Amino acid sequence: MTSVFDPVAIARELRTAERTVTPVPLLSERQPGLTWDEARAVARARDDLRRGDGDRQIGWKLGWTSAAMRRALGINRPNWGTTWESQRLAESVDVSRFLHAKVEPELVYLCGADITGPVSVDEVAAACGGWALGFEVVDPRWPSFDFDWLDNTADNSSGSGVRIGDFALLTSAPADVVVNFHAVEDGDEVHMQGEGRSAMDDPLAAVAWLATALAHEGEGLRAGHIVFTGGVTPPVDLEAGMQLELRSGDLPPVNLRT
Repeated sequence: MTSVFDPVAIARELRTAERTVTPVPLLSERQPGLTWDEARAVARARDDLRRGDGDRQIGWKLGWTSAAMRRALGINRPNWGTTWESQRLAESVDVSRFLHAKVEPELVYLCGADITGPVSVDEVAAACGGWALGFEVVDPRWPSFDFDWLDNTADNSSGSGVRIGDFALLTSAPADVVVNFHAVEDGDEVHMQGEGRSAMDDPLAAVAWLATALAHEGEGLRAGHIVFTGGVTPPVDLEAGMQLELRSGDLPPVNLRT
């Protein structure tokens, strides 16, 4: 790594890695003492490159919203990334576009109004335009999933693809929503169940945290933006020949196949 930290050059490297499905060496190993501000500078520069390519931001994604996972890894706060029109997935997806992807089920918040932090949970609830079930595909541009939190922050929190169900209004608290995740591959089945409260005890609190964090960078949530609030179960490897389904008694189902 050069002695001068250049977030734009690193962002270009990550953008090329994404396009060519080729890993790049860990940033933290090449940039000793990498800081939060430096990692975020790389992430913002990569967002600028996307905009320059004509892509349109459709929202945000939260990472590390599970308190148990943060404690286990010695991380003291979540992070976030951006989601883009080019990352929307149809029901059928070709996994060759990814390097070593995993998929996780999430609750997706729809902004019914602009939200500028700091905000309360009640204000986030009042601005809600609906909720959906969604698959998030995480696919780090690093050689493996053995990276640290700042590598992940620089790499858009590994955000790489989104499959979003139909939005609806909830009649129960989002923290109480139960999500059933079913995956089938070569006759082998996996079934997991998670709850909305997996995201910072309440996905509304997760969105409020994000809005407040974005305010420190002069950003905010905009009406029509979506927010992936964090995984409600552990992720699973996304491989060819899979059938995946999310169901809940509260929201329309969503499917993904490879």
